[in-house]
Amino acid sequence: MKSARYFVPFAVASSLFAALLLLLIRHGLHQDAGVFVYPLDDAYIHLAVSRNLALHGVWGISPYAFSGASSSPGWTLLLAGIIRVAGVHVLTPLVANAIAAVLLLLVANLVLARALPRAGIAFLTTALCAVVLLVPLPGLAMVGMEHTLHSLAMLCLIALAAWISSRPKDEAIPTSAIAGLLLLAAFSGAVRYESCFGVGIIMAVLFVRRRIILALLAGAASAIGPVWYGLYSYRHTGLYLPFSVLMKSAGHGTHNSFDGLLTSSVAPILLLMTVALLVRLAQRELIPASERGPFWTYGQSFLILVLGTLLLHDLVGPTGWLMRYEAYLYVLGVVAIALAVGEAKASAAVPVSLQATAKWAALALLVAVLPLGLELLHRAHHGYSDVAASIHDRYVEHLSQAQFVGVNMPHDAVIANDIGFLAFYAPDAKILDPLGLGSIEPVRLLRAHQPMDPAYMQQWGAKEDAKLAILHTDFPGMDTMIPTGWVLVESWCFPHNLVFLNHVESFYAPDAAAADTLRTKLAAFHGVSPEIVRYRFPHDGTTPPVPARGETAFCPAP
Repeated sequence: MKSARYFVPFAVASSLFAALLLLLIRHGLHQDAGVFVYPLDDAYIHLAVSRNLALHGVWGISPYAFSGASSSPGWTLLLAGIIRVAGVHVLTPLVANAIAAVLLLLVANLVLARALPRAGIAFLTTALCAVVLLVPLPGLAMVGMEHTLHSLAMLCLIALAAWISSRPKDEAIPTSAIAGLLLLAAFSGAVRYESCFGVGIIMAVLFVRRRIILALLAGAASAIGPVWYGLYSYRHTGLYLPFSVLMKSAGHGTHNSFDGLLTSSVAPILLLMTVALLVRLAQRELIPASERGPFWTYGQSFLILVLGTLLLHDLVGPTGWLMRYEAYLYVLGVVAIALAVGEAKASAAVPVSLQATAKWAALALLVAVLPLGLELLHRAHHGYSDVAASIHDRYVEHLSQAQFVGVNMPHDAVIANDIGFLAFYAPDAKILDPLGLGSIEPVRLLRAHQPMDPAYMQQWGAKEDAKLAILHTDFPGMDTMIPTGWVLVESWCFPHNLVFLNHVESFYAPDAAAADTLRTKLAAFHGVSPEIVRYRFPHDGTTPPVPARGETAFCPAP
């Protein structure tokens, strides 16, 4: 029976994960003419950088020059290693994420089963299935980025840090545990920079527990990946941070402010964890002082570490974008709440005189947190529906333009503000990114407090001999970048775009001669989704359609 606690919950939860992931894949293939597509362009950016690193030794979206388009050095190196051994496959990130998700469920099962020896199979299974549904884990794996691996790394790190924190201050920590903590801190920091939130809280708790040297070592270990990448990047560009981090932190990010602490996408799990901690503290006060156990139990240490990490991330970290940024917080939060509930059930009994009051208090608490539960169900629903819709959006919006460039202009320089599909499906093209995620020129302009104006765009395109620009003309600020000398040849209008909201991508040539060539190639290209309405210029005017930014657009026939 004891061994079943380590197998049955994991088997049920991993089966649920596999079934839902396969349903997402099947749905995507069905709506996208049998083509597998990730729901975000960013997955293809990582794939392109990893391929160029593995095959050409160049960390960049194109095999010609360094570009800091990847904000996850560890994930990029992992994909590059796989590509070096197994070749280039679009499914590589999905397979890696699926393996990471299964390992995550295995670790969560081991943590809960060992920390809660009295917990039954039903309780453990419910907790693991909650991780699958509320993160939601299948949608996270389908995104094709490093967030599933990051969630696994942070779960292992917090679990080990909680065990160390729960040891008595005078107890020596085994060398294996210290080595494991440092390795996990280093790995987590290399996978995502947001790991610094969790490591910072771990350091604070270790300081409180008077393990100062270990706290400092953990902080230093977590910095190994970012520092290594910073030195590598500085050698090529004079910049320490990835371009994406620099550009998003300058105003394109999704971080929260203090006034949005309780309205962000992590607010439900934050409030539930706060309630769990307060209930545990209240329960502790009901027990006579002589019968109380230690304050730093494993579950309470885990809960405090996660709650601190969540608060710090919610204040200054990014959230949203298909729920990927905060996914690791939901993994940690569900496990922390399960540990708190399990320890509360197993702790000393409430005095008989307070049992009736406790029952009514528990009922009142249940009613109070019911809206949070409904919000979590809402998150679970959108974790699948939004991913499914975004898969089709990327197929309609990005795949056709990338295939056009890959077939018709495979070795040319192309200016584009969506670079992932182009970099992956046109691997020999030189991609120039005016938004600065894949090119250093806009980053340098930003640091010099200068705008990307039409004159600079014209000069940049001429210097690189760009034959084509594919730009979202309804993207905020894009109209202020387009040179008047460029020739608008064609615009594509697509009705739905859940994540990015824009609906029009326009094809520009640098001059009249290049426009005639581009017009001929576009006219002969028929690999366009039937949902796209194509506008060829000139016809009745020279302005592409401008549908309102939103979930659904009306694209009238030209």
